[in-house]
Amino acid sequence: MKHAKRPQRESPARHTSVLLAPFHRLGDAVLGTDRATRARTRAILLCAVMYAICCAAASLSAELGLMRAFAPTLLEATCVPAYLVIYALVRSGRTQKLSDPALMVPQNVFALLAIAFAYTAVGPNDRGAVLVLIALVVVFGMYTHTPRQSAAIGVMAMLLLGGSMVVLSRWDPVYYPPARELIRFELMAGTMPALILSGFQLASWRTRLSTQRRELQEALDQVHQLATRDALTGLLNRRAMQDLLDEQLRRFERHGEHFALALIDLDHFKRINDQHGHRTGDDALKAFAQAATTCLRETDTVARWGGEEFLVLMPHTGAHKATTALQRLRSMLSETTVGATEAGIRLGFSSGVAVHEVATPLTQTLERADRALYQAKEAGRGRDVRAPSLRAV
Repeated sequence: MKHAKRPQRESPARHTSVLLAPFHRLGDAVLGTDRATRARTRAILLCAVMYAICCAAASLSAELGLMRAFAPTLLEATCVPAYLVIYALVRSGRTQKLSDPALMVPQNVFALLAIAFAYTAVGPNDRGAVLVLIALVVVFGMYTHTPRQSAAIGVMAMLLLGGSMVVLSRWDPVYYPPARELIRFELMAGTMPALILSGFQLASWRTRLSTQRRELQEALDQVHQLATRDALTGLLNRRAMQDLLDEQLRRFERHGEHFALALIDLDHFKRINDQHGHRTGDDALKAFAQAATTCLRETDTVARWGGEEFLVLMPHTGAHKATTALQRLRSMLSETTVGATEAGIRLGFSSGVAVHEVATPLTQTLERADRALYQAKEAGRGRDVRAPSLRAV
Protein backbone atom coordinates (compact mmCIF):
# COMPACT_ATOMS: atom_id res chain seq x y z
CA MET A 1 0.00 0.00 0.00
CA LYS A 2 1.48 3.31 -1.07
CA HIS A 3 1.55 6.14 1.40
CA ALA A 4 0.65 9.64 0.28
CA LYS A 5 3.56 12.03 0.31
CA ARG A 6 3.45 14.59 3.05
CA PRO A 7 3.52 18.14 1.82
CA GLN A 8 6.89 19.72 2.41
CA ARG A 9 6.85 22.49 4.94
CA GLU A 10 8.43 25.75 4.02
CA SER A 11 11.57 26.36 6.07
CA PRO A 12 11.36 29.17 8.68
CA ALA A 13 14.26 31.01 7.01
CA ARG A 14 12.55 30.97 3.62
CA HIS A 15 9.24 32.04 5.19
CA THR A 16 10.95 34.95 6.95
CA SER A 17 12.71 35.92 3.73
CA VAL A 18 9.37 36.03 1.88
CA LEU A 19 7.81 38.20 4.60
CA LEU A 20 10.74 40.63 4.60
CA ALA A 21 10.99 40.88 0.79
CA PRO A 22 8.68 43.96 0.53
CA PHE A 23 10.78 45.76 3.15
CA HIS A 24 13.97 44.92 1.27
CA ARG A 25 12.47 46.31 -1.93
CA LEU A 26 11.36 49.44 -0.09
CA GLY A 27 14.85 49.86 1.37
CA ASP A 28 16.39 49.53 -2.10
CA ALA A 29 13.96 52.09 -3.48
CA VAL A 30 14.66 54.63 -0.72
CA LEU A 31 18.36 54.08 -0.06
CA GLY A 32 19.64 52.65 -3.36
CA THR A 33 21.09 49.28 -4.27
CA ASP A 34 24.87 49.79 -4.13
CA ARG A 35 26.69 50.08 -0.81
CA ALA A 36 28.16 53.56 -1.36
CA THR A 37 24.82 55.15 -2.30
CA ARG A 38 23.06 53.48 0.64
CA ALA A 39 25.65 54.85 3.08
CA ARG A 40 25.30 58.38 1.68
CA THR A 41 21.50 58.38 1.63
CA ARG A 42 21.44 57.03 5.21
CA ALA A 43 23.58 59.98 6.32
CA ILE A 44 21.29 62.43 4.50
CA LEU A 45 18.16 60.89 6.02
CA LEU A 46 19.79 61.05 9.47
CA CYS A 47 20.46 64.75 8.96
CA ALA A 48 16.87 65.20 7.77
CA VAL A 49 15.59 63.58 10.98
CA MET A 50 17.77 65.94 13.02
CA TYR A 51 16.36 68.91 11.10
CA ALA A 52 12.83 67.65 11.66
CA ILE A 53 13.48 67.47 15.42
CA CYS A 54 14.98 70.97 15.42
CA CYS A 55 12.02 72.35 13.45
CA ALA A 56 9.62 70.71 15.92
CA ALA A 57 11.56 72.25 18.80
CA ALA A 58 11.42 75.63 17.04
CA SER A 59 7.63 75.35 16.65
CA LEU A 60 7.23 74.54 20.35
CA SER A 61 9.56 77.42 21.26
CA ALA A 62 7.44 79.80 19.18
CA GLU A 63 4.27 78.62 20.94
CA LEU A 64 5.93 79.23 24.32
CA GLY A 65 7.10 82.68 23.25
CA LEU A 66 10.78 81.74 23.28
CA MET A 67 11.21 82.35 19.54
CA ARG A 68 9.74 84.76 17.05
CA ALA A 69 6.58 83.36 15.52
CA PHE A 70 7.62 83.47 11.86
CA ALA A 71 10.91 81.59 12.38
CA PRO A 72 9.64 77.95 12.44
CA THR A 73 7.65 78.41 9.23
CA LEU A 74 10.65 79.93 7.46
CA LEU A 75 12.94 77.14 8.69
CA GLU A 76 10.56 74.45 7.44
CA ALA A 77 10.07 76.23 4.11
CA THR A 78 13.83 76.21 3.48
CA CYS A 79 14.95 72.93 5.11
CA VAL A 80 12.42 70.60 3.46
CA PRO A 81 13.09 71.65 -0.19
CA ALA A 82 16.84 71.83 0.40
CA TYR A 83 17.04 68.28 1.73
CA LEU A 84 14.71 66.91 -0.90
CA VAL A 85 17.04 68.30 -3.58
CA ILE A 86 20.17 66.95 -1.83
CA TYR A 87 18.55 63.52 -1.35
CA ALA A 88 17.41 63.37 -4.99
CA LEU A 89 20.87 64.28 -6.30
CA VAL A 90 22.67 61.70 -4.16
CA ARG A 91 20.06 58.94 -4.58
CA SER A 92 20.06 59.34 -8.37
CA GLY A 93 23.84 58.85 -8.47
CA ARG A 94 24.54 62.18 -10.16
CA THR A 95 27.05 63.12 -7.46
CA GLN A 96 29.14 59.92 -7.61
CA LYS A 97 31.91 61.48 -9.67
CA LEU A 98 32.23 64.54 -7.43
CA SER A 99 34.98 64.85 -4.83
CA ASP A 100 32.17 65.25 -2.24
CA PRO A 101 29.58 62.69 -3.45
CA ALA A 102 27.46 62.97 -0.28
CA LEU A 103 27.36 66.80 -0.62
CA MET A 104 28.48 67.11 3.00
CA VAL A 105 30.09 70.53 2.54
CA PRO A 106 26.92 72.10 1.07
CA GLN A 107 24.93 70.44 3.86
CA ASN A 108 27.22 71.91 6.52
CA VAL A 109 27.08 75.38 4.98
CA PHE A 110 23.29 75.19 4.86
CA ALA A 111 23.23 73.99 8.48
CA LEU A 112 25.35 76.95 9.61
CA LEU A 113 23.05 79.39 7.83
CA ALA A 114 19.99 77.76 9.41
CA ILE A 115 21.59 77.85 12.86
CA ALA A 116 22.60 81.48 12.45
CA PHE A 117 19.01 82.36 11.50
CA ALA A 118 17.64 80.39 14.46
CA TYR A 119 20.07 82.21 16.73
CA THR A 120 18.74 85.58 15.62
CA ALA A 121 15.12 84.46 16.16
CA VAL A 122 15.45 83.03 19.68
CA GLY A 123 14.74 85.31 22.63
CA PRO A 124 17.56 87.04 24.56
CA ASN A 125 17.49 84.67 27.55
CA ASP A 126 17.55 81.37 25.62
CA ARG A 127 19.69 82.22 22.61
CA GLY A 128 22.85 80.58 23.96
CA ALA A 129 21.35 77.08 23.65
CA VAL A 130 21.53 77.38 19.85
CA LEU A 131 25.34 77.52 20.00
CA VAL A 132 25.40 73.82 20.92
CA LEU A 133 24.22 73.04 17.37
CA ILE A 134 27.34 74.73 15.97
CA ALA A 135 29.51 72.24 17.81
CA LEU A 136 27.35 69.41 16.45
CA VAL A 137 27.94 70.57 12.86
CA VAL A 138 31.70 70.79 13.37
CA VAL A 139 31.89 67.36 15.03
CA PHE A 140 29.75 65.77 12.31
CA GLY A 141 32.07 67.14 9.65
CA MET A 142 35.15 65.61 11.28
CA TYR A 143 34.31 62.22 9.80
CA THR A 144 33.64 63.34 6.24
CA HIS A 145 35.71 66.46 5.46
CA THR A 146 39.28 66.95 4.40
CA PRO A 147 41.46 68.81 6.92
CA ARG A 148 41.03 72.09 5.03
CA GLN A 149 37.27 71.67 4.76
CA SER A 150 36.99 70.85 8.46
CA ALA A 151 38.95 73.95 9.43
CA ALA A 152 37.03 76.12 6.95
CA ILE A 153 33.66 75.01 8.37
CA GLY A 154 34.79 75.83 11.92
CA VAL A 155 36.13 79.26 10.94
CA MET A 156 32.98 79.99 8.93
CA ALA A 157 30.84 79.14 11.97
CA MET A 158 32.78 81.59 14.16
CA LEU A 159 32.67 84.38 11.59
CA LEU A 160 28.99 83.85 10.79
CA LEU A 161 27.82 83.78 14.41
CA GLY A 162 30.27 86.46 15.53
CA GLY A 163 29.24 88.76 12.69
CA SER A 164 25.55 88.19 13.48
CA MET A 165 26.16 89.05 17.13
CA VAL A 166 27.94 92.31 16.29
CA VAL A 167 25.45 93.48 13.69
CA LEU A 168 22.31 92.58 15.64
CA SER A 169 23.54 94.00 18.97
CA ARG A 170 24.05 97.35 17.25
CA TRP A 171 20.85 97.17 15.21
CA ASP A 172 18.54 96.22 18.13
CA PRO A 173 20.35 96.52 21.48
CA VAL A 174 17.14 95.73 23.40
CA TYR A 175 16.45 92.34 21.79
CA TYR A 176 20.17 91.61 21.36
CA PRO A 177 21.85 93.00 24.52
CA PRO A 178 25.50 93.74 23.66
CA ALA A 179 26.83 92.51 27.00
CA ARG A 180 25.15 89.13 26.69
CA GLU A 181 26.20 88.79 23.05
CA LEU A 182 29.78 89.53 24.06
CA ILE A 183 29.70 86.84 26.74
CA ARG A 184 28.33 84.29 24.24
CA PHE A 185 30.93 85.27 21.66
CA GLU A 186 33.71 84.90 24.23
CA LEU A 187 32.45 81.42 25.18
CA MET A 188 32.25 80.46 21.52
CA ALA A 189 35.71 81.90 20.84
CA GLY A 190 37.08 79.89 23.76
CA THR A 191 35.64 76.54 22.67
CA MET A 192 35.52 76.66 18.88
CA PRO A 193 39.30 76.77 18.25
CA ALA A 194 39.67 73.52 20.22
CA LEU A 195 36.92 71.93 18.12
CA ILE A 196 38.46 73.25 14.90
CA LEU A 197 41.88 71.87 15.86
CA SER A 198 40.37 68.50 16.83
CA GLY A 199 38.45 68.35 13.59
CA PHE A 200 41.55 69.26 11.59
CA GLN A 201 43.66 66.60 13.30
CA LEU A 202 41.01 63.90 12.97
CA ALA A 203 40.50 64.72 9.30
CA SER A 204 44.29 64.64 8.79
CA TRP A 205 44.50 61.20 10.41
CA ARG A 206 41.61 59.99 8.28
CA THR A 207 43.24 61.31 5.12
CA ARG A 208 46.58 59.75 6.04
CA LEU A 209 44.90 56.42 6.84
CA SER A 210 43.00 56.52 3.57
CA THR A 211 46.23 57.21 1.68
CA GLN A 212 48.01 54.37 3.43
CA ARG A 213 45.12 52.02 2.73
CA ARG A 214 45.13 52.99 -0.94
CA GLU A 215 48.90 52.52 -1.19
CA LEU A 216 48.60 49.14 0.54
CA GLN A 217 45.88 48.08 -1.88
CA GLU A 218 48.01 49.17 -4.82
CA ALA A 219 50.94 47.18 -3.42
CA LEU A 220 48.74 44.14 -2.93
CA ASP A 221 47.42 44.50 -6.47
CA GLN A 222 50.97 44.69 -7.77
CA VAL A 223 51.98 41.61 -5.76
CA HIS A 224 48.92 39.77 -7.06
CA GLN A 225 49.80 40.85 -10.58
CA LEU A 226 53.34 39.53 -10.20
CA ALA A 227 52.10 36.31 -8.65
CA THR A 228 49.41 35.54 -11.24
CA ARG A 229 50.63 37.12 -14.48
CA ASP A 230 53.41 36.24 -16.86
CA ALA A 231 55.84 39.14 -16.87
CA LEU A 232 56.49 39.01 -20.63
CA THR A 233 53.04 38.48 -22.16
CA GLY A 234 50.76 39.76 -19.40
CA LEU A 235 48.74 36.54 -19.61
CA LEU A 236 47.92 34.37 -16.61
CA ASN A 237 50.83 32.22 -15.54
CA ARG A 238 50.66 28.46 -15.04
CA ARG A 239 49.94 28.63 -11.32
CA ALA A 240 47.05 31.07 -11.71
CA MET A 241 45.64 29.03 -14.59
CA GLN A 242 45.80 25.89 -12.48
CA ASP A 243 43.70 27.62 -9.80
CA LEU A 244 41.21 28.68 -12.47
CA LEU A 245 41.04 25.13 -13.83
CA ASP A 246 40.36 23.77 -10.36
CA GLU A 247 37.51 26.25 -9.98
CA GLN A 248 36.13 25.31 -13.39
CA LEU A 249 36.33 21.63 -12.41
CA ARG A 250 34.28 22.31 -9.27
CA ARG A 251 31.60 23.98 -11.39
CA PHE A 252 31.57 20.92 -13.64
CA GLU A 253 31.15 18.62 -10.64
CA ARG A 254 28.31 20.73 -9.19
CA HIS A 255 26.44 21.80 -12.31
CA GLY A 256 27.81 19.70 -15.15
CA GLU A 257 29.23 22.73 -16.99
CA HIS A 258 31.53 21.18 -19.57
CA PHE A 259 34.52 23.06 -20.94
CA ALA A 260 37.22 22.72 -23.57
CA LEU A 261 40.98 23.01 -23.16
CA ALA A 262 43.21 23.94 -26.07
CA LEU A 263 46.93 23.40 -25.68
CA ILE A 264 48.80 25.57 -28.21
CA ASP A 265 52.42 25.42 -29.31
CA LEU A 266 53.97 28.09 -31.58
CA ASP A 267 55.40 26.47 -34.70
CA HIS A 268 59.16 26.66 -35.29
CA PHE A 269 59.69 28.91 -32.30
CA LYS A 270 63.23 27.61 -31.73
CA ARG A 271 64.11 28.59 -35.29
CA ILE A 272 62.84 32.14 -34.63
CA ASN A 273 65.06 32.41 -31.57
CA ASP A 274 68.10 30.95 -33.33
CA GLN A 275 67.83 32.97 -36.54
CA HIS A 276 66.45 36.28 -35.27
CA GLY A 277 67.44 36.44 -31.62
CA HIS A 278 65.65 36.11 -28.32
CA ARG A 279 64.26 39.64 -28.50
CA THR A 280 62.36 38.74 -31.65
CA GLY A 281 61.27 35.55 -29.93
CA ASP A 282 59.90 37.62 -27.06
CA ASP A 283 58.10 39.85 -29.58
CA ALA A 284 56.56 36.73 -31.13
CA LEU A 285 55.24 35.56 -27.76
CA LYS A 286 53.78 39.00 -27.04
CA ALA A 287 52.22 39.20 -30.51
CA PHE A 288 50.51 35.85 -30.00
CA ALA A 289 49.24 36.89 -26.57
CA GLN A 290 47.83 40.14 -27.98
CA ALA A 291 46.11 38.34 -30.86
CA ALA A 292 44.67 35.65 -28.58
CA THR A 293 43.19 38.10 -26.06
CA THR A 294 41.75 40.19 -28.92
CA CYS A 295 40.36 37.36 -31.02
CA LEU A 296 38.94 34.93 -28.47
CA ARG A 297 35.78 35.46 -26.43
CA GLU A 298 35.76 37.43 -23.20
CA THR A 299 34.75 34.26 -21.38
CA ASP A 300 37.81 32.40 -22.69
CA THR A 301 41.02 32.58 -20.66
CA VAL A 302 44.52 32.34 -22.15
CA ALA A 303 47.57 31.47 -20.05
CA ARG A 304 51.22 31.01 -20.80
CA TRP A 305 51.66 27.36 -19.91
CA GLY A 306 55.44 27.26 -20.39
CA GLY A 307 57.98 28.39 -22.97
CA GLU A 308 56.12 28.76 -26.26
CA GLU A 309 53.13 26.75 -25.04
CA PHE A 310 49.80 28.37 -24.19
CA LEU A 311 46.65 26.95 -22.65
CA VAL A 312 43.16 28.25 -23.46
CA LEU A 313 40.19 27.54 -21.20
CA MET A 314 36.85 27.77 -23.04
CA PRO A 315 33.79 27.36 -20.77
CA HIS A 316 30.55 25.92 -22.22
CA THR A 317 32.38 25.00 -25.42
CA GLY A 318 32.47 21.82 -27.46
CA ALA A 319 35.29 20.58 -29.68
CA HIS A 320 33.82 22.04 -32.89
CA LYS A 321 33.37 25.55 -31.48
CA ALA A 322 36.82 25.41 -29.91
CA THR A 323 38.55 24.56 -33.20
CA THR A 324 36.50 27.22 -35.00
CA ALA A 325 37.80 29.82 -32.53
CA LEU A 326 41.37 28.58 -33.02
CA GLN A 327 41.04 28.82 -36.79
CA ARG A 328 39.87 32.40 -36.37
CA LEU A 329 42.95 33.08 -34.23
CA ARG A 330 45.20 31.45 -36.82
CA SER A 331 43.71 33.67 -39.53
CA MET A 332 44.42 36.78 -37.46
CA LEU A 333 48.01 35.69 -36.84
CA SER A 334 48.57 35.12 -40.55
CA GLU A 335 48.14 38.86 -41.04
CA THR A 336 50.50 39.72 -38.17
CA THR A 337 54.24 40.21 -38.72
CA VAL A 338 56.89 40.08 -36.03
CA GLY A 339 60.40 41.48 -36.20
CA ALA A 340 62.13 44.40 -37.85
CA THR A 341 63.13 42.56 -41.03
CA GLU A 342 61.68 43.65 -44.33
CA ALA A 343 59.59 40.53 -44.83
CA GLY A 344 58.79 40.02 -41.16
CA ILE A 345 57.95 36.74 -39.48
CA ARG A 346 54.57 35.10 -39.82
CA LEU A 347 53.45 33.21 -36.75
CA GLY A 348 51.71 29.87 -36.81
CA PHE A 349 50.72 27.33 -34.20
CA SER A 350 49.53 23.81 -33.66
CA SER A 351 46.93 22.87 -31.08
CA GLY A 352 45.34 19.95 -29.34
CA VAL A 353 41.75 20.29 -28.09
CA ALA A 354 40.13 18.17 -25.38
CA VAL A 355 36.64 18.62 -23.93
CA HIS A 356 36.07 17.87 -20.26
CA GLU A 357 32.58 16.38 -20.31
CA VAL A 358 32.94 13.21 -18.24
CA ALA A 359 33.80 12.91 -14.54
CA THR A 360 37.53 12.30 -14.91
CA PRO A 361 40.62 13.87 -13.30
CA LEU A 362 41.63 17.18 -14.80
CA THR A 363 45.11 15.83 -15.45
CA GLN A 364 43.58 13.28 -17.81
CA THR A 365 41.92 16.04 -19.86
CA LEU A 366 45.24 17.91 -20.05
CA GLU A 367 47.00 14.71 -21.13
CA ARG A 368 44.41 14.19 -23.88
CA ALA A 369 44.99 17.75 -25.11
CA ASP A 370 48.76 17.16 -25.00
CA ARG A 371 48.47 13.96 -27.05
CA ALA A 372 46.27 15.75 -29.59
CA LEU A 373 48.87 18.54 -29.83
CA TYR A 374 51.58 15.96 -30.46
CA GLN A 375 49.46 14.49 -33.26
CA ALA A 376 49.02 17.95 -34.80
CA LYS A 377 52.77 18.54 -34.81
CA GLU A 378 53.48 15.07 -36.19
CA ALA A 379 50.96 15.67 -38.99
CA GLY A 380 52.86 18.71 -40.23
CA ARG A 381 52.00 21.52 -37.76
CA GLY A 382 49.70 24.45 -38.45
CA ARG A 383 46.55 22.51 -37.58
CA ASP A 384 44.16 21.68 -34.75
CA VAL A 385 43.51 18.12 -33.62
CA ARG A 386 40.58 17.17 -31.41
CA ALA A 387 41.05 14.50 -28.77
CA PRO A 388 38.42 11.74 -29.03
CA SER A 389 35.39 12.23 -26.78
CA LEU A 390 35.30 10.00 -23.72
CA ARG A 391 31.54 9.69 -24.03
CA ALA A 392 32.00 7.44 -27.02
CA VAL A 393 34.33 5.14 -25.06
